[in-house]
Amino acid sequence: MALSWSDRRKYMYLTVFGVVGIAVLSWVYIAFFYHAPTCSDGFKNGTEIGVDCGGSCSLLCVNQTRQPSVAWARSFLTVPAASTTASQGEKTNNIYTAAAYIQNTNLSAGAHKVAYSFQLFDTKNQLIIERNGVTELPPLPVIPIIETNIPTGTRTIARTLFAFSALPTWSSVAPDSLPAIDVSHQVLSGDGSRLTLTLENNTVKDASNVTVVGVLFDGDGIAVAASKSLITSLPHKSSQNVTFTWPLGVPGVVRAEITVLPSF
Repeated sequence: MALSWSDRRKYMYLTVFGVVGIAVLSWVYIAFFYHAPTCSDGFKNGTEIGVDCGGSCSLLCVNQTRQPSVAWARSFLTVPAASTTASQGEKTNNIYTAAAYIQNTNLSAGAHKVAYSFQLFDTKNQLIIERNGVTELPPLPVIPIIETNIPTGTRTIARTLFAFSALPTWSSVAPDSLPAIDVSHQVLSGDGSRLTLTLENNTVKDASNVTVVGVLFDGDGIAVAASKSLITSLPHKSSQNVTFTWPLGVPGVVRAEITVLPSF
């Protein structure tokens, strides 16, 4: 049955009022109740894979990463107690450097302020000292972690354990965002007492807080010494010489491995 003109006009008014009402309610909801998804709102929303992680968030979810593993951990005697001179009744100490190689498969992610510990044990498997620290984990396959100047009195280190104190929290890091630092002119002395090299920043960006780690290996591929150096500034298109020294020498050294750990 055809509607009369008055009925059609009534329906038209109702339709217009309905559309306007929906628009007003939508505006009120958006203005006062709706909050766009963010990576810190405590909810899984937007493109997130988990709560505030994955998708468009830089923070990665746990199931998107793999935890790093410890390839090896060792301690090296750098200053024997017998080679130091005591004065005014002071006791001399053996001084050790502890090192660990961390294997990392998260090559598009990095972790900041990761707590760790070295535990050094004697020949009777008794804990001598524990050294705690905090490190950065850049998107590199091998990450050396070094602790220097560890005193142990007259006791000798027989075993070293390394562990992370908490699971790293990983965030996305674009590989091309890291400064490309080259290593050249690497020279290792025959007695293992000195390692020199040149760092070259051939990019158009300045690099800062670059850590350089040198590890010496014997003929069996076992690490026998380690050291590190922090380069606070390496401007673009520049180079800087780096020298590592082991005053007492390191017998049996056949090669050195250099790792550059850029800040990110």
